[in-house]
This record gives sequence, structure tokens and C-alpha cells, in this order.
Amino acid sequence: MVTQESMLKAALPLFARFIVSNGLQTKHGMFEIILETVDRALPVVTRNRGLRLAEGATGLLSPDLLQLTDPDTPAENLTYLLAQLPQYGQLYLQGTVLLQHNFTQQDVDSKNVAYRHSGGDSQTDQFTFVATDRTNQGFVVDGRVWQEPVSFTIQVDQLDKTAPHIVHVHSPSHVVLLKNGCYGIYITSRVLKASDPDTNDDQIIFKILRDPQHGHLENTTTGEFIHEKFNQKDLNSKTIIYIINSSLEFNSDIMEFQIMDPTGNSATPQILELKWSHIEWSQTEYEVCENVGILPLEIARRGYSMDSAFVSVKVNQVSATVGKDFTMTLSKLIQFDPGMSTKMWNIAITYDGLEEDDEVFEVILNSPVNAVLGTKTKAAVKILDSKGGQCHPSYSFNLNKHNAWKKGIWPPLSPGSSSPTISGSFHLERRPFPSSKRLAVTGGDTMRGFDSTDLYGIKLRTRGNGKTVHPSSVYRNGTDIIYNYHGMVSLQLEDDRTPTHKRKTKVSIISQPRKTIKVAELPHADKAESTIDSHFPRQNYWPSFPKNCTVELKGLFHFEESLQKLYKCNGVAWKAWSPQTKAVEDKSCPAGWHHHSGYCHSLITEQKGTWNTAAQACREHHLSSLVTVLSRQHMRWLWDFGGRKPFWIGLNDQVHAGHWEWISSEPVAFTNWRREPSRRSKPGKNCVLVQKQGKWQIKDCRKGKPHNYVCSRKL
Repeated sequence: MVTQESMLKAALPLFARFIVSNGLQTKHGMFEIILETVDRALPVVTRNRGLRLAEGATGLLSPDLLQLTDPDTPAENLTYLLAQLPQYGQLYLQGTVLLQHNFTQQDVDSKNVAYRHSGGDSQTDQFTFVATDRTNQGFVVDGRVWQEPVSFTIQVDQLDKTAPHIVHVHSPSHVVLLKNGCYGIYITSRVLKASDPDTNDDQIIFKILRDPQHGHLENTTTGEFIHEKFNQKDLNSKTIIYIINSSLEFNSDIMEFQIMDPTGNSATPQILELKWSHIEWSQTEYEVCENVGILPLEIARRGYSMDSAFVSVKVNQVSATVGKDFTMTLSKLIQFDPGMSTKMWNIAITYDGLEEDDEVFEVILNSPVNAVLGTKTKAAVKILDSKGGQCHPSYSFNLNKHNAWKKGIWPPLSPGSSSPTISGSFHLERRPFPSSKRLAVTGGDTMRGFDSTDLYGIKLRTRGNGKTVHPSSVYRNGTDIIYNYHGMVSLQLEDDRTPTHKRKTKVSIISQPRKTIKVAELPHADKAESTIDSHFPRQNYWPSFPKNCTVELKGLFHFEESLQKLYKCNGVAWKAWSPQTKAVEDKSCPAGWHHHSGYCHSLITEQKGTWNTAAQACREHHLSSLVTVLSRQHMRWLWDFGGRKPFWIGLNDQVHAGHWEWISSEPVAFTNWRREPSRRSKPGKNCVLVQKQGKWQIKDCRKGKPHNYVCSRKL
């Protein structure tokens, strides 16, 4: 049987042998058949899907993308004749540039044909071809016979050259108590968020450049420690938590990170600061006389205090009994408002007049909210029997024999006096005096070297008639000795222990039924006058400070009752103070850095350099970036801060010529050009130097004279 395939493979003649016979004789014969091959079918373009690849990449022209078929032509004869070569890339045959302008379907089937893009901003490329079986004219496309070239389209995807940018970075401070007893701070998209229009959230990577020092990061879903990276999707789903090492006394931690996308584009390294506070008793042991009246226990909050925090108080009776030996406020939940660092919790000690053994009870802090419990979670209170009104607190209760600063010793009230009125809401902090002027006052109202009888020797004498007024009770409020006096008329008083020409104190004392008026005696070291009239404030009243503000008094407070304002010495002058100003003080810059416009600034003069080296030094050595100028006022301050000498700033157009942007990704809201730059800057001159009178000049980023530079980081 003669097949078409055998006919195509050979042009040889075919023979048929036969025998002819008449019955008497036979004769052999041969029949010769000669075949002539005829190619009548046209090649058909069955696939022309085009190629898609990334900018600068190489793509293979596979049979799935480009294919010719012909029933009467083998693949090695099906040929693509190129009419136009690609403009933005080149075709390759077996790894080398295609020199001849043709290739076969067999080359495509063997995956020997490829296209390599040359780079650039082109988005499409193409080459055109006609198909032939080397016999017939024309080829079939979509059922029609063509003789004109057709296009093979190449789609080029632009590479993502833009790094993700930070939307916001806030310092997380909300502490949660976990089920395992640990304390943690969730890091979510509310405090840390990055964005990239070309990248999905699960591919926006936060690469950790420096781990936290006083804790560690965990994934709440897997429970694994995080040391290298996490992504924006993790932040969105609230799976990243910072675990606080509560055994350490630190109240803040930092983590350095850098955001990047899968193509390797990265932004400037950033710092994430975490803040929290510790809550504990100010002291752990108290000795009080049975007739002390009200005993205020101080609870202190250390660290970040600009959020609200709560803590519960639990009482363990030990040998003392609630209701019999002491009573307490019904509220056992202590609330710290923003800016508040201390709170007082009052215990009323019951005086029954009976001789009995000393009693002890404990107060315990637990269940903190938005805070970490410190080490002093338990305070013991020992109630000393009055011994017929002769109570003598001793140090026997304190096993470690702490000095009086660390131990509360509360003297009794004078017979017939009322209990002191304790505010219990806000306790002022102050730094200790210098050693030469330090006031030796114990944590519980007596002066070191004096017993309670010495305190009662401090009297006020009415001016003019020589009469003496004794205090009804004495206690300490922070750094002041508070004397409670009872009277019926307004008197001008002076300290009875000192001559008339020294330490005169004008105090208006007005007593009302069942009301205690508190008079604050100034420390002996201050020896100055203070005029206070809290009940009848004068118009246009100016505060009268006990002493001029000096460096030695820096950090001390003064409360002006007539104005109901609090003032703080900053080492130069007395300034009004509030929790809001404390928030600003807490956001202080590191040593050697200077605050302005919400940023910390550092002038680098010793290691001068080009713009590139300055930007690298700010990023790697100072964990910051070259300064961003926010306003004209900011520029004036920077010019003075820089010593009125040239320095580099972070403005540049290295990414897109003529498009100026800050290295910190802040929007360009202010410029101060000496000459407005042209839209097309000269090659290499893409960076800004501040020169005479603070004007901006374009300079080469990589070479030239080295200059000072200013690094900045946001508070």
C-alpha cells in the first residue's frame, strides 16, 4: 500500500511486478509508477498570542505563543520571514543574536527562539513576519489568506522603582495583660502603616534592622519569635505583639526597621519607639500611730504617663481587722489620668484608746490596665498602739533598717484636733535639692534629727500682740511640711522661732466649722517671702515666687494658690506648668540634639562630606535623615543653628530630574532658592546646599568640596 507519507519522503519510482499466462506459457512483466510530489496546502498561523515580560527581562517564544501548521510541509520547512525586527530589544536563536531574518517552526518547537528587552521606558514592542512553506505564496490567518506581514506583539511591564512609603509611625503605648501573665503592646496598622500603590499589603515587608533591646516581638497566630521581618498584612490583622520583659526596669524600647517591596526598592530606615509605665507603691513599709487619723498611701507611676492607667488595690488583713483597726475607701480601683504620676489612697486608722498589741495589714496592687506592675506591689502597714497618747514609732518593723527617706513614720495628731485633709488626687514631683541645701524630711512627716515634739515646736506668732498659734496637725505633702492651724480671725503671722526681721510669712488664716486650712511652710533653705491669700485673690495678681529660679532650683515646683496655677523652674525662670507641658518635656531629644518644629536636630561639623556621604552618615550612624526644612521660620532657625555656615539639607531630584523631593519623603511645602532651578538639572547636580543668608544652591551630590550637614529625626 502506498501512503502519502512514503510519497513525501521519497521521489524514487515505484514498481509493480506481474505474470501474464495463457495456460500454456507464462511471461513475467514489471509495471513502473513514477510519483511527482505536489504541495497544494498553505501554512496556517494557528497561534499568535504575543509575549509579556518585565522591563529588561528575557522571554521565550514557545509553541504556546507562536505556531505554524501545514499538512503537507514538515516543521523544518515552515519558516517565519521577518519583515521588521523589534525596536526595543533583540531576538535570539540558540542563545546568540539572530543574524538572519528568519527562523523555523522547528526552532520554536525546540525552544531556541527568545526575545530580550533592552530596558528603558518602552511599554510595547513587536516584530512582523510572513509565513511560508517554501513552496506556495501566502499563508492563512483567521481563515483568510494573507501575503502582508502580521505582527507579533511584545508587552513590557515597567519595573516598580518606587519604594513603599510610611503613612504614619506612632509610638504604641497601650499595655495589655496577656493570659500567660506577660505584658504586651500590640503593634497594629493604627500605629505603623506603610503603603505602595504597586504592591499588595502582604508584600510590603518591614525588615528589622535592629531588634528591641528590652523585649521581643512575637506572632500571636504562630507563637514564633520575630527577628527578621513582618509585613503590612500582619499589622492589619493585629498579629504582631511586643512582649515586655517585666523583670527589667525600663519603660521604653526602640526597634529600627526598613520597608521594602519584592523588587528590592527600600525606604529610609525608621525608628519605632514603644513606651509604657510601671505602677508600684512609693514605699513598702509604714509605721503609724493609732491616733494618726488618715494615712495616705502613695502609688507612683514611672515612665510614660500621657495615657490613662488603672490598678486595683487588695487588702490583706494579717493581724489587723477591717472595720475595727482601720477602714478604707470603698473604691479599690486607682485611676491615673494623663500626665498624672502619683496617686494617694487613703486608709483611716481607728483610734479606740485601748492598750493592745501592734497590728499589721498589707495592701497589694494587682490587675493593672495599660501599665506594668513594678517590683513594689505590696506595702505593709504597722499600727502602733498609742500607749496612752505616747506613741513612739521605731525602726524595729523595718527588717532592713531603711533610712527615714524609704520608711513612712506618721506622728499622732494633737489631742482634740481633727484629721488632716488629704487631697489624694495629685502629688507633685520635684527633684532633690543640691547636697548643700537638701531638706532632710522623712517619707512620713518628720525631719531627720528631730522627733515629733520638735515639729510641734514650730509655731506661728501673730504680729503685733505676741500671741502664739500652735498647729493642730503636721504632715508632709511631697516636698513641703504642711501645718494645719485652726483660728477664728484673719491674722498676720510669723515663725515664732526666728527674729522678726527674718523669715516673715504673711498668711491669711480663716477657719470655718469643721474645715481645716493648710499652710505650707517653706523649706529653711529657701528663706524668702511668700504672700498667699487663697480666699480673697487680688485683681491683676502677680505670682510671688519663694526664690529666684536658678540652675540649682531647676525642676522644682511652686503652686500659686491665689491664681490656682502651678509653676516650674526651668533653671532660668518660673514657667506655668501643666500635664500638657509635661507631655512636651517627655518628648525630649537625645543629648547633643536640639528640638525645633517637632524634630530633633544634630549639626555634624567634624566629619564633613559630600551630599551622598552625609545622607549615608545620617542614616547609618545617627539613625536619622538629612534635615527636611518645613517653613521659613524653620529655615531661619537652621541657619543660626548651623553657625551661618554652609550645610547640606535633604532636598534632591536624583530619582526624577527636575522633580525635587525630600529624602525623608515629606512633601515639599517650602523652598528658599537663590535662583529658581531649571526643570532639567545638569547631570550630577541634583542636591541642595544651604549657603549665604540661608539661600539654597544646587550642587553635585557625589563630588566637590565637603560641607557640614544637619541630621534630623522626628520626635
